[in-house]
Amino acid sequence: MTRDSQLIAKPVVWLILSMVSAISMSCYVAKVWSANQSPHFSDLYAPWWAAHELFLRGRSPYRPEVAHEIQAVIYGAPRMAGYPGDDSALAGGFAYPLYAASLLWPTVRMSFPAVEKMFFCVSVLAVLASLACWLRALRFHPPPVQWLTIAFLVFGSFPVLQGLKLENLSLIAAALLAVTMVLLSTDHLILAGLFMAASTFKPQFTIVLIPWLVCWISSDWRRRRALAWSFLATMLLLIGGSELLMPGWMGDFLRIVRAYKHYTFARSLLDLWLGTRVAPFAAAGLLVAVFVLCWRNRRRPANSADFFLTTSLTLAATLTVIPTLAPHCQVLLLPGFLSIIRHRTCIWASNRFSRLLFVSVWLLLAWPSIAAAGLILAPIWLPVNSWLRWWEMPLYTSPVLPFAVFVVLGWLVSRRIAWADQDIEPSP
Repeated sequence: MTRDSQLIAKPVVWLILSMVSAISMSCYVAKVWSANQSPHFSDLYAPWWAAHELFLRGRSPYRPEVAHEIQAVIYGAPRMAGYPGDDSALAGGFAYPLYAASLLWPTVRMSFPAVEKMFFCVSVLAVLASLACWLRALRFHPPPVQWLTIAFLVFGSFPVLQGLKLENLSLIAAALLAVTMVLLSTDHLILAGLFMAASTFKPQFTIVLIPWLVCWISSDWRRRRALAWSFLATMLLLIGGSELLMPGWMGDFLRIVRAYKHYTFARSLLDLWLGTRVAPFAAAGLLVAVFVLCWRNRRRPANSADFFLTTSLTLAATLTVIPTLAPHCQVLLLPGFLSIIRHRTCIWASNRFSRLLFVSVWLLLAWPSIAAAGLILAPIWLPVNSWLRWWEMPLYTSPVLPFAVFVVLGWLVSRRIAWADQDIEPSP
């Protein structure tokens, strides 16, 4: 085989592998992971019913009666409190800021099956838009075959497929953040502030990102203040408008957040590894390290590789410290993976440690697809009862992946800072 034919065949092989991976994971999610799931379960129903009750009947979506109505649909029966103050009685209810209901305001007079179909289409477009925006913000323009390969890998990943299956709003929030970053990279600061504020309906997604942007704005207030004023004005509109709709909603929301942490047994990845006593100190140390790296890059323009890498680092840190183990939240790792792909030559050429990190991340990323393919093919040789007990195998790497991506990005950001200090121009 000639060198030219090898250059053509290699991208095609990767494209075929990405398609096989997407098919395997789709079958796993549809046939194995969701096998015992209630046919009516949906993460979308709670915010939709909350919007329905708020705008059509003027009822507070945080009331226990509304939670019981939601439970009757998604679980088949309302959850009763086992004792006074039992938080599990609110399980599955509306657990968003009140202005999240505004996102679904246009759908309150539609039937829920129609809303589900529309939401599926919107979610698919949101994932596609996220990928396009992150690539644009990274200034990474892969050839068409490589673009398709990345798209199949993204749509065939468990976080995206789980988000689509559960009809979770994480995909929408991640898309809003991606739009924010591409607007920043093109110097549309006012629009970026608006989209950034809109993304806070999932406040946990922005808990590390907002301090990083505050640090970035403060380093050049005169040129970047438009982002701050736009964000603050939009937040004031969202919070103030919600207060007009339902006075005192903030207290109800905080009460629901506390209950949510109990009835979901919310734990962070650090809690899982280190225990609840040690994890807060580890999280504090991790966030201090992130802040130091952010501070060193605070003067970088928004269209620079260093700004994108630092943003990707903050999102990976977010998934490590926030109290959730839900894989669908890992859509926030997409810019981190794109950064690793973009800088793969630099990582591989540095030293043995960086190559070990690079290989480890891709093995962790590849494992779910390999395990899913194995589970889908297992019934050919094994009886159903013997292989279904291994249904969690594709999820084994999920609690490790965000931290692994964080470590690689942290190494890459710190290395580029060191190169900048030495006036060395790093290769992409």
